Amino acid sequence: MCQKLQFYFVCHSCFFFLSLNCSRLISWASFYVAVPLSLCHGCIVEVLNFTADQVAEFYVIGQERMSVIEHEFWGYLKPLTKLGWCEWAGAAIFLWGWIHQRNCHAILGSLRQRKRDRDKHVTPTGDWFNYVSSPHYLAEMVIYAGLVIASGGTDLTIWLAFAFTVANLCFAAGETHRWYLDKFEDYPRDRKAVIPLVY
Repeated sequence: MCQKLQFYFVCHSCFFFLSLNCSRLISWASFYVAVPLSLCHGCIVEVLNFTADQVAEFYVIGQERMSVIEHEFWGYLKPLTKLGWCEWAGAAIFLWGWIHQRNCHAILGSLRQRKRDRDKHVTPTGDWFNYVSSPHYLAEMVIYAGLVIASGGTDLTIWLAFAFTVANLCFAAGETHRWYLDKFEDYPRDRKAVIPLVY
C-alpha cells in the first residue's frame, strides 16, 4: 500500500510539474510571437501580398527552373525603402542591444571555461559589466526600447511588453546585485544593479 501511494505521489508530482512547464513554455512562446506580430499590424496586408506574389512567381517560373540571374532581387529590397526613420532608428537600437547582450553572455560563459574554475565564483568584467552588475538585462531592456521606437511609440502592446520586461529585469538585477555585494568583499561599490548611475 505504501509503495502504491508513493508511486501515485511521484506520478502526480511529475504530471503537475510537466503541465506547469508546458504552460510556461506556451505562454513564453505566445509572448515572443505576439510582440513582433503586433509591430506588423500596419503592413500585414502588404506582407501577405508580397508573399503571395513570390509564391505565384515561383510556381509560374519555377516550372522551368528559374536561374538566379532572372530573379529580381530589388523586389526583396523594395519593402525596406518604405520604412520610416522610426523603424530604422528602432532597428539600430535593437541591433545595438543585441550585440551587447551577446557580448555579455560571452563574458559570462567564459568565466568558467577551465575545469579548475568551475566550482568558484568570479566577478565578471568587461563591456557593460564595468558599469552595472547585470548588463545582459540592460541589453534586453535596450532591445525592447528599440521595439518601442520601431513601433513609433503608438502600440500599446509594445509598451506593455517593455514595461513588463523592465519591471521584471530590474527586480532580478537587484537580487543579483545584492548577491554580488554579499559574496565578494572587493566588489565595486559604485557599480549599479542594471541602469548606470540610477539603479
